[in-house]
Amino acid sequence: MKESRTSFTEIATDCKISVNSVSKRYNRLWKAGIINGAIMQVNPASLGYKCIATIWVATAINDESKVMEVLKSKPHSCAVFRNIFARANIATVISLHEFEELSKTIQDIETNPNIKHTSAFIWNKTSGIDHSENLVLTPSISKTKNEPHPKPNKTSLEKIKLDKTDRQIAKILSQNSRTPFITIAQKLNISSKNVTQRYKKLRRTVLASSTITVSLEKLGYNAAVLLLIKVANRSKTSETVAKLLQIPNLVMVLEYVVGEYDLFVNIVLRDYDDLFKLEEQIGKIQNIENLDMFMGKPYPAWPLNLFTSLL
Repeated sequence: MKESRTSFTEIATDCKISVNSVSKRYNRLWKAGIINGAIMQVNPASLGYKCIATIWVATAINDESKVMEVLKSKPHSCAVFRNIFARANIATVISLHEFEELSKTIQDIETNPNIKHTSAFIWNKTSGIDHSENLVLTPSISKTKNEPHPKPNKTSLEKIKLDKTDRQIAKILSQNSRTPFITIAQKLNISSKNVTQRYKKLRRTVLASSTITVSLEKLGYNAAVLLLIKVANRSKTSETVAKLLQIPNLVMVLEYVVGEYDLFVNIVLRDYDDLFKLEEQIGKIQNIENLDMFMGKPYPAWPLNLFTSLL
């Protein structure tokens, strides 16, 4: 999960086993459904999208499917989810080039007669929100402090110029990050050297991270707790996030700059004992003014790959 293009030779060296053994185990993890993807996450800021927001949508249960299809068809829509929150049953993630477009976009969504009301939450950042280093893969290593994963590059937040070939390479790798460069070269009718050079540029800008995706349920996580947090002092938000990240199996943190909540936190659980421990850990964190907790199922494939459609 640290780097999905890691070669089997490197893994074999790290794990002190043979390359053949790595290959067999990797294929077995795929067949078992534990590994279910290999992706590169796209940084929308580098493509010129300045405003990323989650829009909560409330609608009648009978109208959910119809509304979700309409939301998916919108040009600004990156993903649509069934929500489990008390005041909204659908959430859509949207990407806009300018903040000024948000009001018009919300008005457009609300023209749907099946939508009762909406709430908007603007993201503070769009990369580095996943924390696979916090995932405890087996109960037996739950007390082991996992090594932090490389953080996405944060220096290239401005829009960069991409030609058609750049976008094609980025799209291929965002959907299958282990695609060999020679395969990409043959598909696009360019040289492998050209692919390599373009890839290096893309990894510094558009392609924020490279990871495999996993089935959390196959790893033994039967539930996900979603926390909506209002902090008491926004100047201490980073400090609060740092404390939250000490909680095992906290796999996602979204920071909002606009909205009634400041943080969206996703923590996966194996059983009720994990839930009781979580409540105790949360209770010790200061600067939390208000907290709403909801239970749901883990994402089928995590980390999420939200912004590939922008390519």
